[in-house]
Amino acid sequence: MAQPVIRFETVSKLYGGQPVLHRLELEVQQGEFLTLIGRSGCGKTTALKLINGLIAPDEGRVLVRGQDVAAADQIALRRQIGYAIQGVGLFPHMTVEKNVAYVPSLGGLWQKGETPARVEELLGQVGLDPALAKRYPRELSGGQRQRVGIARALAAGPELLLMDEPFGAVDEITRGQLQDELLRIHRQRGITVVFVTHDIAEAVKLGTRMLVMDAGRVQQCAEPAEILRAPATPFVEQLVRKERQLYLLRQAEAGKLA
Repeated sequence: MAQPVIRFETVSKLYGGQPVLHRLELEVQQGEFLTLIGRSGCGKTTALKLINGLIAPDEGRVLVRGQDVAAADQIALRRQIGYAIQGVGLFPHMTVEKNVAYVPSLGGLWQKGETPARVEELLGQVGLDPALAKRYPRELSGGQRQRVGIARALAAGPELLLMDEPFGAVDEITRGQLQDELLRIHRQRGITVVFVTHDIAEAVKLGTRMLVMDAGRVQQCAEPAEILRAPATPFVEQLVRKERQLYLLRQAEAGKLA
């Protein structure tokens, strides 16, 4: 098997002396879409921040493409990883075009004069009218700002995309549209995605694999269908109960039709 894009080696993280992650072992392969799910405070966001070096482990190692994150050039590392969060974090004084082009411009990744065309392409990929490039974040809807945030995360052409509750602040219809756009981008680009969410339905829809966590420990890590079919612990069963009932009903109906 090829070297994993991400590898957690017995990783623990403490805050105030209390463990947030406990000896996490995990590998994420190229092209996977891993969704992290669990109750608030279970360690999902902590795991995500360890990947791009925003925080450091108290025990163990996190490797990205075989390199120990703690020993890496942190700025160079983060420029190679797309990062999108809830609330987007766009620069309010910059136009959409300058927001999207921010990381490539810092790294000299785009040739002089090609920015407008590159931004137009990226906006099209996330389902936005390229005419929005000259607007400022305050002139956009919440869903539009979130799409710009995804475009910015993709601008440097990363092979790895980290997303922390990126669709949590938008309405249900927009959320579904953004999920569909992200799935399309994932299929087209073949990028590796690690996606934190508190929404079980979202985790099931998006993930090629789901990691269920509780109190800093892995409860189950498997394909969504496997988790719904056979929850590994009582916690997992309770967490996915509603989605599991729908899944089993659909399976039963499909059996009747067959």
